Amino acid sequence: MSFFMKLKSSPRFREKRGKTYIMPTLYGASFGLVCLLLFGIAFASTNNAVYFLCFFMAALGSQSLVHTNSNTEKIEITHLRAEDFFANEPSAIYVNVYNPTQRDLQNIQFKFSENFQTSVEKIKKGERQEIIVPYTTVNFGFLQIPNLNISSDFPFHFSRSWKKYYSDLTICVYPAKKGFSQFAKAAFIQRSPESQSLDDFKGHREYQKTDSPRSIDWKVSARMQKAMVREYDPQDSRKITLRWEDCLQTLASEKKSQLSLWIDLAEKNNYSYALELPNRSLPFGSGPQHRTLCLRALV
Repeated sequence: MSFFMKLKSSPRFREKRGKTYIMPTLYGASFGLVCLLLFGIAFASTNNAVYFLCFFMAALGSQSLVHTNSNTEKIEITHLRAEDFFANEPSAIYVNVYNPTQRDLQNIQFKFSENFQTSVEKIKKGERQEIIVPYTTVNFGFLQIPNLNISSDFPFHFSRSWKKYYSDLTICVYPAKKGFSQFAKAAFIQRSPESQSLDDFKGHREYQKTDSPRSIDWKVSARMQKAMVREYDPQDSRKITLRWEDCLQTLASEKKSQLSLWIDLAEKNNYSYALELPNRSLPFGSGPQHRTLCLRALV
């Protein structure tokens, strides 16, 4: 770990918006100690060759500091964007960068944390690039992305310069896809028996705990003296209703994860699907726009 990383972790250190910082790495600190040692030897022996070597190394180190600092300071972030994604799944933030200088900027790292970072070997003079920085989160909702850290240790790794980019970008993260991969049996039963095709009807069977009360045939139940439900063949039905009450989970977050999984499966299997939540209902539909509308309703 470089020395500047230890300094950043100190509670006394507070980074300021838009300011570039630079600190020596362990390699750079060792290089500086060697320079001091050579200076001491040259002073004690009055050896001009050692003096020359000492001052040459000092000049090299100073020039390296200037280049490293400029490498980070001059880079500009023009735009950030991100597409909706599921919690606990890998995604990315797209960072548009611009090099306004008349020289190439090299070996620049962009990161949100140690686990989410990417490196760019070169950004040519006057060039604009779109950098893809990996990102994921366990939380869902409309979330603001963390601060972006831009750093570099080019050209000799003697020091590392860095600055923070603060963005107001908000991303939509869907609930993680968790739960049962099979649709609830009640999903194939529409609001009214008349809306279900007679060709899909298989018969009646005894009510089970996993069945929705909507599926109960009250006339048949009264005649049989026990709760009976209508059963339809899901293989023949291409319209399903994904309901909050059909999720067997107890926690609201787990129910959202179950519905998130079902919506994704319904879209992949070319179903026409509706969504019923406690405070909102979405009609039947399919396609990317309908999928996005349903998933955002869970956030």
